[in-house]
Amino acid sequence: MFVVFRSLLVVGVLLGLNVPLASAQTDNIAGLYKAILHHEDTNFFQYAKITLRTINPDGQLQISANVRVFFGEADSNEYITYEFSDVPLNLLTRQISIRNDVNDVSMIGYLRDGQISGEWFSTLVGYVGTFEAQKGDFPDPPDGAELVTSLSGYYRGTLENTNPQSNLPERVTFSFVTTQDNSDPDNPTIHISGNSRLYLGDFDSQEYVELNFSDIQFNFYNRFLTAKTERYGLTFKGTMNEDGTFLGVVHSDGLGEVANVDMAQYP
Repeated sequence: MFVVFRSLLVVGVLLGLNVPLASAQTDNIAGLYKAILHHEDTNFFQYAKITLRTINPDGQLQISANVRVFFGEADSNEYITYEFSDVPLNLLTRQISIRNDVNDVSMIGYLRDGQISGEWFSTLVGYVGTFEAQKGDFPDPPDGAELVTSLSGYYRGTLENTNPQSNLPERVTFSFVTTQDNSDPDNPTIHISGNSRLYLGDFDSQEYVELNFSDIQFNFYNRFLTAKTERYGLTFKGTMNEDGTFLGVVHSDGLGEVANVDMAQYP
């Protein structure tokens, strides 16, 4: 049997054919890995894509990485991209370290058989949870975990006046649209636009005042939202939770805090 295999190998070499040995590892490190990021404390998850790049100057393997973290579905335009110029790989243990002092996200895991698994961290909260990444399709989400909701969409809820000088309508909606700003190819950012409607009548009636937001600030990791209207000097501040609910307050430029707001994505 050994003689037959050796003969076939020699023939393959003479003919210029690629004859793989049974023990050879054919999967390259470089490539696209599709990932699931699990939030351990809240049992939410996110999609991510990890691209590993390799070069070999003077016989020394060097790895760099691009990590794209999605908010919402894996084809969402709500994503943040991080570049890592140096990604150490321990040859003995296959531990891979995707981190630096600049980016908000870091990952420490093990690269084996075309898969990466380990833990991920945020500079805001420290340890977040675990992750799995593989070439091909996305891994299955953890059992019972829910997908982090994207900010884009329509919200409706109630407003409760808390200042005796304030009499704002008690029905309110938000509408947010997110787009990618690629004016700097090396540092794409998320641009958010939107408006609020204050209903004096029922929802879906024509009795409302629409106020465009002039400035929207949203931290995708601690989920804190600030949205200021162009007119009336109203600023909504609060937390947009992973499940799409919003709890916050309304500030007026002239009166200070004037109301509480409780909203949710709709439908």
